[in-house]
Amino acid sequence: MTELGRISIVLSVVSCLWAVLALSIGLKQRHDRFIRSGRHGIIAAFVLSSLAVIALEYAFLVHDYSLRYVWEHSSQQQPLVYRVTALWGGMAGSLLFWFWLLCICGLILVWQAYRQRERLIDFALVPLAITQLFFAILTTGIVRGMSGPFEELMRTVTDGRGMNPLLQTPSMVLHPPTLYIGFVSMTVPFAFAVGSLASGGGGSRWISLSRRWTIFAWLSLAVGIILGGGWAYGELGWGGYWAWDPVENASLMPWLLSTAFLHSVMVQERRNMLKIWNLLLIVLAFEFTLFGTFITRSGIISSVHAFGQSDIGHYFLGFIVLSGAGVAALMILRWDQLQSPNRLDSFLSRESAFLLNNWLLVGMTATTLWGTMYPILSEAVTGDKISVSEPFFNKVNVPLGLAMLIMTGIGSVISWKKATASNFRRAFLWPTILGLVGAVISVGLFSYTGYPIATLSMFYTFLCIFAAIFVLAITLIEFHRGAWLRMKRDGSNPITATITLISRNKRRYGGYIVHIGIVFIFIGILGSKGYQRSIVRKLAPGESTSIAGFDIRFDKQFTQQKSHVLLEGVELAVSKEGKQIGTMRPARGHYNLPDQQPTTEAAMRRRLRGDLYVAYGGMEEDGQTRLQIYYNPLVSFVWIGSFIMLFGGVVCLAQGSYQRKDFGSGNSGKA
Repeated sequence: MTELGRISIVLSVVSCLWAVLALSIGLKQRHDRFIRSGRHGIIAAFVLSSLAVIALEYAFLVHDYSLRYVWEHSSQQQPLVYRVTALWGGMAGSLLFWFWLLCICGLILVWQAYRQRERLIDFALVPLAITQLFFAILTTGIVRGMSGPFEELMRTVTDGRGMNPLLQTPSMVLHPPTLYIGFVSMTVPFAFAVGSLASGGGGSRWISLSRRWTIFAWLSLAVGIILGGGWAYGELGWGGYWAWDPVENASLMPWLLSTAFLHSVMVQERRNMLKIWNLLLIVLAFEFTLFGTFITRSGIISSVHAFGQSDIGHYFLGFIVLSGAGVAALMILRWDQLQSPNRLDSFLSRESAFLLNNWLLVGMTATTLWGTMYPILSEAVTGDKISVSEPFFNKVNVPLGLAMLIMTGIGSVISWKKATASNFRRAFLWPTILGLVGAVISVGLFSYTGYPIATLSMFYTFLCIFAAIFVLAITLIEFHRGAWLRMKRDGSNPITATITLISRNKRRYGGYIVHIGIVFIFIGILGSKGYQRSIVRKLAPGESTSIAGFDIRFDKQFTQQKSHVLLEGVELAVSKEGKQIGTMRPARGHYNLPDQQPTTEAAMRRRLRGDLYVAYGGMEEDGQTRLQIYYNPLVSFVWIGSFIMLFGGVVCLAQGSYQRKDFGSGNSGKA
């Protein structure tokens, strides 16, 4: 099986190279046999990469420690599920997994090419095959500073070192692969954009063909980010779910850019505008997926998520530069065809609202990039590595985010071309009144209940609540208006009318559902980040402490042996207003692995109003227990909003393909 894996990877390089050459020759010379042969190269790459994945998984399942990668990331005590997921637990395996996912995308595109006979799909297969070739070469392990997944261990061992304990959690079974799927899927709309340029087309057909791919990539990235936040919340013991860690930022930036792209393509479809802008957005979204991989694997930043020091990051940086230069050359070559015949008619229009929303999203991406890279740049210029902490990101991104939230509501209902006074009154009068009244009442309640509000945070609290109610009111009014018209026409009940309304226009109303989820997430962030309470206490048995109306008493210590980890912690009795409401058991996990620090197993009491969160810091020399205790108001709204947003994304994804007039020239029709 090991030899099968090695040979499969080498042959997959040959297959990808042949696919690039055959498709390029066939498309240039309009030779169908070469095009079919290139497609077969894509299929062969999928088969070969699948064999390599099967071979490596087999090695994990049978404890084949003759392979360095298996020895480094598994052990005899490791549960079966974590031996399977060890495939993406390290550098070499994650690259093989990435390559395999790329090959799956290629296989789907080949199937679509045979089924739809779209010439543009074959053009898109060329940049996809080039990307496959890059990852196939890296996976072989022949590049400097990189070992392959089937490299042999030059000694005999009876057990492995085991996977990083932080990865041995249920959320980490899904978090990395969903992020990888999102990163890889973003390659497909990029490939369609490049294929459209290479084919000589300046039209919008590539947007229609790649729409579902873009939504799927956006959705996968969102799921990965949410799962990562849930993992950080439960496993790192710091009471939070987002810290602007460099690797967190690496997943957020392509998500922000793809969000901007999904909005601005509607302007191109409706008004034949923003062609160059949309190309830039999708190219940047793709390049930032590679940039995130560069950050994770180069070792240039410190992060709990990073893979460590490696020279492989330089290859990613080189591929980013070369691919970006290639796209720039194609755009210059097709510049005349990319010019949009229409211009903005008015600043007060949906086109302008979408464009402003785009600039806010790009601004958030730029500030996040600057904060992420500043330590590296400062070290290169001054020799001192100046770290950028969470307050910087909050200071610059909070106002941008709140402005974006307001524009989310405005862009949903403002008229195309030019908004009239009647349109403004009808769309925004009542949402504005409700937002102002709700914000005033909410800030008053915060003050009455004793939450500390500084002058600056009071302003942001007011603005966030106003924006949330404003957007929610606009969205619900749109649902009510559409459902009422359907009820009047069909005589159906409100629930049936709403379901029918959504099913008849999944793209529009799925987007509205996403907006509702975003509102909930902002409210959750406001409560959990703006009004979090925290204390650090040392308690002896029988002693108590209090936070946010909860009384917490240290009852006893405990130990619990699980299949692969020993839990050592304390049992706490929790009461409120003199009535005991439950127990909490924060602990630390000790894994039987060399050079591994114990993990934090936080205890949480989840409620809609807020979470009581306790992390166990260990026993002190004087016998006291060190506890970190947090109360996170409204943090449940972050998770509720995330589920609503994902549901809306699934609704949008269910929208079938549709044909619009393909503006501009280009060879983007059927072959």
